Amino acid sequence: MSFAALKKQYFNSRQQKTVAVFTGILVLILITPLCGFLFDCGCTWPWSGLDSKCNFYKQNTIHKCPWCASWITGWLSVGVSIASGMFVAVSPLPIVGDGVRNESFIRILLGTITFLCAAIATSWLAAELQNYPLGIFGTN
Repeated sequence: MSFAALKKQYFNSRQQKTVAVFTGILVLILITPLCGFLFDCGCTWPWSGLDSKCNFYKQNTIHKCPWCASWITGWLSVGVSIASGMFVAVSPLPIVGDGVRNESFIRILLGTITFLCAAIATSWLAAELQNYPLGIFGTN
């Protein structure tokens, strides 16, 4: 299937484009505090310093944040999570709603839930691959 065909299928309406933008903004805001929660690394909300307090930047830290320390596990985890959330948000789903506003809300909600599930699963994998002992998956 060509890119043009995919674009037509997934971004053929103004609603799907709007849902994609809102879902994208929401997951990009959530990704850094989620990192801080999952890995207990110091990452926080964009308006509170983003990754400025991440243990990745501390020189004497033995265990560094798995998403920040490795381009492969970091970018792959975050990329898969964001892409899966966006895909679900814009996919042609059999959603029954009372209009465009409710359907858009449901799509954004489903996309965000998918993003969170994928982020948790891929962050567990990143922590395991790097023997990271902190955070919700850690032993400390």
